[in-house]
Amino acid sequence: MIKFFRKIRQKLLSENKFSKYLIYAIGEIILVVIGILIALQINNWNENLKQDKEEITILENLKKNLILAKNQSDSLISYEKRLIKDIITVINYESNNLLINKDSTRAVTFKNALWNLDSHLLVVNAYEDLKNTNKLELIKNQGLKEKFTSLEINLIELKIMLDDRLNFQQIRMDNIAENDINFIPFLKSSFPTIDISNEKSNDYSKILSNQRIRNLLGIKLFMTKDILISKENLDREIKDLISLIEMEVKEKK
Repeated sequence: MIKFFRKIRQKLLSENKFSKYLIYAIGEIILVVIGILIALQINNWNENLKQDKEEITILENLKKNLILAKNQSDSLISYEKRLIKDIITVINYESNNLLINKDSTRAVTFKNALWNLDSHLLVVNAYEDLKNTNKLELIKNQGLKEKFTSLEINLIELKIMLDDRLNFQQIRMDNIAENDINFIPFLKSSFPTIDISNEKSNDYSKILSNQRIRNLLGIKLFMTKDILISKENLDREIKDLISLIEMEVKEKK
């Protein structure tokens, strides 16, 4: 092809047809430019195709990670609900006395309300990896990225709430276990071989007549309720993100 065009140029020059040669030269330049543009377009198309495939892989990994986070979220929400139920049962001890008339049940319920706590935070490892490797920009859907940013901010806020409750537990609630009750009977449910026959029984009516203890349980209940609301909101965010990713992947495929 190149040899063919060279012959045409040589013929036009030898025949002293400069104007025609000039037109031909311009046409040849235009053809070269068009060829370059087509090559660039093909290259861009291939690059976009490559990026789309990589983006789909990223989105699918995020979805898998979010499904795991959703399962963890369900478990953490259930835990907070059980804790709230136990705290309310203990605060309403006098009216609930018939419901927890066994010493072992009283001990377990009171221990749960007083001692139980969960400070685990949801982790979306795939998202953190994207941030650390600067691959977050491969996700083209701006709305999806904003959703992940919102999730990250809300996780930070939840962590602050969990840390506050943990500090409250360690500073205030643990003081009850140390000074206001006999904690040894509470160990029986976790360590069945412990002999508590000679241990002094806890008088829960007397313990819960102490306004300081009731107030501390009330504060823990209040903090736990706020944490539950935050976890439920996060759970909905995760569910929405999974749906958005599914739609995005479907469109790209």
